[in-house]
Amino acid sequence: MKTSLIMEGGAMRGLFTCGVIDVLMENGIEFDGGIGISAGAVFGCNFKSRQIGRPRRYNETYCKDPRYCSIRSLITTGDLYGVDFCYREVPYELDKFDSKAFAENPMKFYVGATDVKTGKCVYHLCSDGGENDNQWMRASASMPLVSRIVKLDGYELLDGGIADSIPLEFMEKEGYDRNVVVLTQPLGYTKKKNSLLPLIRMRMRNYPLMVETMANRHIVYNHQVRDVLKKEKKGEVFVIRPPEDLKIGRVEKDPKELERVYQIGRREAEKRLEDLKYFLSPDYEIRKDDEVSKETIRQHIRFFGTVQGVGFRFQAMMAADALGLTGWVKNESDGSVTMEIQGSKDEIDAAIEMIDNSRFIEIERILRTDIPLEEHESSFSADYW
Repeated sequence: MKTSLIMEGGAMRGLFTCGVIDVLMENGIEFDGGIGISAGAVFGCNFKSRQIGRPRRYNETYCKDPRYCSIRSLITTGDLYGVDFCYREVPYELDKFDSKAFAENPMKFYVGATDVKTGKCVYHLCSDGGENDNQWMRASASMPLVSRIVKLDGYELLDGGIADSIPLEFMEKEGYDRNVVVLTQPLGYTKKKNSLLPLIRMRMRNYPLMVETMANRHIVYNHQVRDVLKKEKKGEVFVIRPPEDLKIGRVEKDPKELERVYQIGRREAEKRLEDLKYFLSPDYEIRKDDEVSKETIRQHIRFFGTVQGVGFRFQAMMAADALGLTGWVKNESDGSVTMEIQGSKDEIDAAIEMIDNSRFIEIERILRTDIPLEEHESSFSADYW
């Protein structure tokens, strides 16, 4: 058994991850390996250096400092987050990163960054937490359009989340078979196509493969989320995610907001702590397929309200696709919508919440009935006739 900790990025949503890893460190949870992407790298490296509270502390202390993050920095240097301040002053002078503890910890720690020439993720095994590792973390967290390309070890690099937001497959290929995944989006989240693609195409025109990767990022990300969810249902991975949208932007200047998100991470980790300990123990057994199927239900659901002519069926298909659910949806002659949907109760609830979140849909009443499973159903469809 080889255990690993996999940390998604998400800019300031990463304070959720900070809360999670602090609880894990406080309770002596250790892993054979770990990987961080973007914010998951620059915050998650503190797990290996065993510095409880450090990323929470420096983010809350310096979030209003223009040297840390500002439009002025973007205009004068090309980096929204000031490189000299974030990657020299903070880790070497103001809130020191413990590279000695990092190097002495036997846990392997990887970071992922996207090679702009190939559009593929490059994975770096950190050695000692020194300057080279520091620059790989910077590269992993360098968001496109607001960061300069980082030239390092023969690569030209930007944000690792562009090519591999949730690097579960990479860690599995490295031989890690008991994986804990920390996500920064709630169950049911679906990434949309990047609205800034026209600007990206213009700014990154010399890197066509990178543009292609960015154009397809939402497709790849949603596929990764589905893969994680399927493995979570089988008990193959353990997932800690926010209970709802964290409602925090990529740039946050309010320390109270950062603290709020951090505390959500702590609460979720504390809530799942005993289950996590069991998952990492030698006694844990992955559930058999028949055990997983017992958790699957099928429901016949009737929706009333403003539910026709507002994209309800399309939204239902998007939700079902994101969550890996099967079934169908159709309009009724009385203005209602009928749906049959199959999955776990939590997944079905999440799908309904995603549908209801549409600005045009107003669900006034729902009738739900449990019905027999369709054992051989493999997709979700919409009747448009």
